[in-house]
Amino acid sequence: MRTRRCGILLALLLLAGCSGSSSGSEGATNTTTAKSSTTCAWNVRADRETMNIAYPDTAATYWTTSYALAPDEHLELAGQFPDARYASFVTYGPIGGPIDSLTDDEIEPDAGATNPFRPSDGDGTTDATGDSYTVQVRSDQQPTDETNQIGAVPPDDFEAPATTEPTEGEEPATRMRLGSGGDDAVEGTVIYRVYLPRDDADPTGGAGLPAVTIVKGDERTAVPTCEEPGASQAAIDIVNSYDRKFDEPPSTPIFIRPTPNQVNLYPNPDNVYVATLLAHEPGRIAVIRGRAPTFPDTRAGDPITGDEQVRFWSMCTNEARQPYPVTACASDDEVALDADGWYTFVIATAEDRPEETTATEGATIIDWGSTDVAVVLLLRNMVANPSFHEATDAVEPGALTGSMGDYSPTGAYCDVETFEQGGYQACGL
Repeated sequence: MRTRRCGILLALLLLAGCSGSSSGSEGATNTTTAKSSTTCAWNVRADRETMNIAYPDTAATYWTTSYALAPDEHLELAGQFPDARYASFVTYGPIGGPIDSLTDDEIEPDAGATNPFRPSDGDGTTDATGDSYTVQVRSDQQPTDETNQIGAVPPDDFEAPATTEPTEGEEPATRMRLGSGGDDAVEGTVIYRVYLPRDDADPTGGAGLPAVTIVKGDERTAVPTCEEPGASQAAIDIVNSYDRKFDEPPSTPIFIRPTPNQVNLYPNPDNVYVATLLAHEPGRIAVIRGRAPTFPDTRAGDPITGDEQVRFWSMCTNEARQPYPVTACASDDEVALDADGWYTFVIATAEDRPEETTATEGATIIDWGSTDVAVVLLLRNMVANPSFHEATDAVEPGALTGSMGDYSPTGAYCDVETFEQGGYQACGL
């Protein structure tokens, strides 16, 4: 039995891709290789450089495989635990509504292996070289607590994202799907996410991508891993059809938690966001102040103990327009903190970047990005500890962030010169 986490999120991902390779299951009977040379697993990859849509975090890489599974088929995903801060699998309906999820610490390792995301399983580090797992995407199950199974059948209360109809005469882009298909097929997408690998050069965290096998009774068909992942026009089309309306930016940056109808396009159930909108004026910056939650600094070699307040947090600037690209993020381990554990973010264009002074020392600067549209400024908390009552998930959907106490981000606009001379205090924070 695994614990099911629920989160309603703002950053909507339809992402994913393919790099690295994984071998199929050894010793499997009746195993064949998919005949079509164009059929491969994890064919779509998303990140800021490859496919920048739906507000990805720059610390993460997303890989996607779509499927059309007959009722007696399922996908088997056999992989190794990554040396990274976080990983997960999430299934979605055909246009992005979340169905089921499996987070790294919920995955049971294969016999003789350990799960490095569980402190009790090993040495408490995420260096899991050789530790393997096997999970299933089930076409015959709704969201399930069965060990290492992810349901692909939408729950009874499933609500698909609100999207617009394609332009008349416009042909929708096709996508590669694994499985036999047919009238009774269960269609959807599974997204594999990896955050903050220890080695930035390998976004899979040294583990490669999970090997994918289509299982139908006693028949097993190994699907090769795609050699060259890339963008998906079908994914871009879905994101561009998402009927998202933005309000005018408030006169002062105030953070709220988005409501459910704003956040159901490819969300990650382990993330909960609070957000504000920023409007640009020349010579003006946005300053954000708050207390930072504790986290496991895995890139510095710290273990995941389970006592941290969150697994991961970040602040990101994004554009308030389709296809909802990210501009820049500051991950938790990149954020400067004062002696009391408080951060000061400065959101600024290159032209308005403050000079380094005694007053500005200790500020973390994030690129404003385009000044043609409003900025969506997102604060993420991922896998919040249930004992941490001031996390973003403590905020009711649609509400301001006062329930977060000192951890609530508080913002103000400020002239560059004022900040350079007096720091955040001179900006009224």
